[in-house]
Amino acid sequence: MDRYQYLLVLAGCLLITLPLEFLGARVYRRPAVLARAVLPVALVFLIWDAIAIARDVWWYNPAYVTGVRLPFAVPLEEVLFFLVIPVCGVLTYGCVQAMLGRLRTLRKVRR
Repeated sequence: MDRYQYLLVLAGCLLITLPLEFLGARVYRRPAVLARAVLPVALVFLIWDAIAIARDVWWYNPAYVTGVRLPFAVPLEEVLFFLVIPVCGVLTYGCVQAMLGRLRTLRKVRR
């Protein structure tokens, strides 16, 4: 079970932030916008990761990853990390923006 810890943490992050979509984030409803926000940054960090792995700057404990390696020896979990965590951040930001919009609307109605 230890080798799935990284994946489980990522799944937990997605699960915890999923309700934000229904509170107004509207992130998953616009996949093209989400891809434009997440993919360029993920690519930069994946290149950085691949270089660091190749130079032995860091490594991943095989006890906590599945062992699936993608090109340049980057673990699958690391690729997913650079996708999942930004998606969770965009969800959080979108939800905060939606809630602030509702708050502004309520304040205007009360005036």
